[in-house]
Amino acid sequence: MSIQGIFLLVIIGIILYILYFYLRLRQQKRHLLQQLQEKQQLTEKTFAEIHNNPMQTLAFLIREIEIHEVPQQELLEYLRDVYHSILVVIENLNDNQNE
Repeated sequence: MSIQGIFLLVIIGIILYILYFYLRLRQQKRHLLQQLQEKQQLTEKTFAEIHNNPMQTLAFLIREIEIHEVPQQELLEYLRDVYHSILVVIENLNDNQNE
């Protein structure tokens, strides 16, 4: 084999290695973008769940307390519901992160 043939094989090998490296980086980029999108969706879902349940209940309680007196037992029940709602959201968040 001539020196030109060996040189050509080396150049082709380098080109193939660069192509493989480039394709691997593209695959990693695509995977990272997918993970980022999933985390963004999870964040938005979690925010919506917190806003739609516990935050709404707390806003209702604040208005009720400002307008008229709420019996302590009723207030405790509402606060327990809010606490439970937040625990459910946290549990769902943890479950989604472990998947």
